Amino acid sequence: MEENDVYEILNIILRKIKGKRILWRLEGSVNLKLQGVSVSVHDLDIATDTEGIAVFRKVLKEYIMKDSYRQDILSEALLLNIRDFEVEILNRKPDQKGLNMFDKIEKITWKELTLPILPLKDALDFYQKIQRTEKVKIIEDFLRKSKLG
Repeated sequence: MEENDVYEILNIILRKIKGKRILWRLEGSVNLKLQGVSVSVHDLDIATDTEGIAVFRKVLKEYIMKDSYRQDILSEALLLNIRDFEVEILNRKPDQKGLNMFDKIEKITWKELTLPILPLKDALDFYQKIQRTEKVKIIEDFLRKSKLG
């Protein structure tokens, strides 16, 4: 997924949720990429809460390919296709091993879009909790090199 694709998809999502009270944040590779980490982006991942997933379900209904419950992570999941790219929206409930991390959200401006992200130090904690060692190493290396860690 090229940077312009990410921009277009995020722009569509932001337009659709404009004016809605919704708690959400980016996660996955897009979250890392927008904070300067050199990663490949293949899809776009969003975390939200129960009210948020209902809003996303309503305003993005034209893009939904699959609306399911993922037993592996105990979460409602929307799988969307926006501009031929996969977007996954997960309902990160508070009881999920502390993975929702909504209290850690920060806003950044990227290409004139205001986006809720999970800061890198918190993303590191997230990936440690879900045992994604390759992402942990990538973030640790980035933080060490950038002296943010």
